[in-house]
Amino acid sequence: MIKRSLVGKVWLTVLILVIFVMFFMGVFLSQFFEDFYFSLKFEELVKNGIKISELIADAPERPEWQEEMVMIARFIDARIVITDRQGLIRQCTIQDRGMHLGNKIQHPDAEKILKGEITSHRGTYPGLDMTVLSVGVPIKTDGEVVGAVFLNSPVESVTQTVRTVQKFIFYSALGTLFLATVLGFILSKRLTRPILNMNTVAMAMAKGDFEQKVKIESDDEIGLLGSTLNFLSSELQKNIDALSAEKDQLENILTSMTEAVVTIDIEGNIVLFNPMARDLFKINPLIEQVNIREYINNPGLIDSFYTVLEKKVHLKKEISVGDRIFSAELTPLQQNKGEVRGIVAVLHDITKEKRLELLRREFVANVSHELRSPLSLLQGYVEALADGLAESEEERQRYMDILLDETLRLRRLVNDLLDLTQLETGNMNMRIEKISAEELIQRVTTLMEPLFEEQNKKLSVALPDDLPLVMGDEDKLQQVLVNLLDNAVKYTPVGGVVEVGAGYYDDQVVISVTDSGSGIPEDELEHVWERFYKVDKARSRETVGGTGLGLAIVKNIILAHGGEVKVANEPGKGAKFTFTVKIAEE
Repeated sequence: MIKRSLVGKVWLTVLILVIFVMFFMGVFLSQFFEDFYFSLKFEELVKNGIKISELIADAPERPEWQEEMVMIARFIDARIVITDRQGLIRQCTIQDRGMHLGNKIQHPDAEKILKGEITSHRGTYPGLDMTVLSVGVPIKTDGEVVGAVFLNSPVESVTQTVRTVQKFIFYSALGTLFLATVLGFILSKRLTRPILNMNTVAMAMAKGDFEQKVKIESDDEIGLLGSTLNFLSSELQKNIDALSAEKDQLENILTSMTEAVVTIDIEGNIVLFNPMARDLFKINPLIEQVNIREYINNPGLIDSFYTVLEKKVHLKKEISVGDRIFSAELTPLQQNKGEVRGIVAVLHDITKEKRLELLRREFVANVSHELRSPLSLLQGYVEALADGLAESEEERQRYMDILLDETLRLRRLVNDLLDLTQLETGNMNMRIEKISAEELIQRVTTLMEPLFEEQNKKLSVALPDDLPLVMGDEDKLQQVLVNLLDNAVKYTPVGGVVEVGAGYYDDQVVISVTDSGSGIPEDELEHVWERFYKVDKARSRETVGGTGLGLAIVKNIILAHGGEVKVANEPGKGAKFTFTVKIAEE
């Protein structure tokens, strides 16, 4: 754990550095003080040896020398040996049988000393069972060496002093080591505390929490790093907020789009889609990875995807999804190096446009067909009159009656087209007011009664006594009833009955017109409100007249009033048309 943590690493580094420094300093100081003390002792012995040699040179034959040498030896804490020029011992303070007067001295540097050199030596000495510091000084008289003074001082006193100094150095090193350990730990903690704080802030930033900040405690590099980290946190917060806002905006845009949007990566996995695409392709949002080959069974979209992926070009293509038609635009998403990282597909529903285009074509065809018959008749009879083919006045009058009927038929067709166009575009002026539904029905049925009698058909009216007033345009509602009754009388056989009924519930009055014809095929009920739609595809209805626009006008008038229109087959009777109108408020 110590090696892994920054505190341990800093503390251990400081500790090892102090140990190495104190070790080498201790060794150096010990050696230095040892050499220093021995050097002082040698110098002291040399000085004492020179003084003794000078005293002896001044009075070599004094009988008191032996006693004086003993006193001097005790004073300077050294053993004194005095020899003549042949190296024979003349005075000696060493009590040993090998060190008697007249014996030749056993000293490694005796010859050098007797030649006039001053020597020093540390080691064992004959006659002494200890390590001594030995100094040899020649005795000179008139420049000639007449003997030598050997001073031998035990090293024990010097060694004790050196040991005392070494102990002091050792204990000082231990104290310094302890102090360095404590201070190093404190220093490492102080150095690493802001770093640990930065680590905590960085981990919080990684989790999306940018509120935590580094506490700046100094102006050094670590403080500068903390300030930079705080600045980085603030900038990241701003950027993430901006990205979140853009993401929310993108999600809102995608959600509000009427087009289906799908983003696909190069592996064919769907990575983004809006609600329109989810509903269109039945995508389960709980599935983590959705592949277009496995989940979207649409060869057109799949082939377009791989075409764009291979050629890296924008592609626009019409595809079918169920009974709907879409204009699919696929655009490659490219990176900076031109590599495609995905494809975005936008599917615009053009089903309505396609159907409107089809209706437009059918409308043109239907109008052309409806106009062609009366115009052909008009042309034929006008040419007949112009060529004088009418042989009698009665025949001429019959031609004129046919021309009038066809002209009126053209006029009805044009008026119906104008009314329907105004209703669909919202340009029809509506005068909404309170009217009596009962009076309206009675007036229209009375108006249509002669037509029913002429064709030997019966018109039946059944109304409640308390039928309320309604809100509507009286002329337009009258047109609705006329169109429905006119349509009913055409498909009711001779002797048949057309029933007009009414009732009310909640806030609406329901008016119905039921004929006793053959009814309408069930698969064509929903199409009867379309312009020019006729149940008889061969247009055999031309025998009973009609423009094919009456029911379309009925539907648009009722929708403009905020009501509903319905058609259904009545068992054993025929077709039943109903519409609703809002009841007038009190």
